[in-house]
Amino acid sequence: MVRTAVQKIADVLIFLCGFLIFCDILLLPLTPALAYFRFQNPASMRFDHLLAVFAYDFDDGVGNLLEIILKESWKSPETAVLALFLLLAGICGAVILVQGIRLLASVADGTPFSPKNAVYLQRAAAGCFVIAAGALGRTAFTLCRDGAAALLSYTALFIPLFTMAGLLCLVMAGLFHRAAEMKAENDLTI
Repeated sequence: MVRTAVQKIADVLIFLCGFLIFCDILLLPLTPALAYFRFQNPASMRFDHLLAVFAYDFDDGVGNLLEIILKESWKSPETAVLALFLLLAGICGAVILVQGIRLLASVADGTPFSPKNAVYLQRAAAGCFVIAAGALGRTAFTLCRDGAAALLSYTALFIPLFTMAGLLCLVMAGLFHRAAEMKAENDLTI
């Protein structure tokens, strides 16, 4: 059977989503350290300072990095809240990508109107809503700490963005569910 252009595009998107999940899994353990460097000393985000963590040898550098990730990152409230938000967003982002891969796999297989696709979109919507809730919590924390400047942050932008993405996923889930019902009816009448 000849694959359509849509199926070929779905294959490319599956590969790209898989690559993003791989990158997410690699970077997720480092998010507390990034939060620590962001708040404790923003100038320490320079490459030469990050290399200083590994100044003596690789084993000492890994130990220093693990100390920052496991101990130092959680000392201040600002760092802890940012680290928790980034971990939550990373995990939910991976869940959304996995659901996207499942949906794209059914498109690549030639069965786009499957009832499972509506479930995949509902799970992706749940992930979007969790990210929006986490962004709301971080924005509220920052609003109490910094005042109205928190409303101009990227985290405040995540609230409407991921809320709309979740609603869009729910609408698409309803459409996929209805299309699967119509396909089942048509299959029975023929």
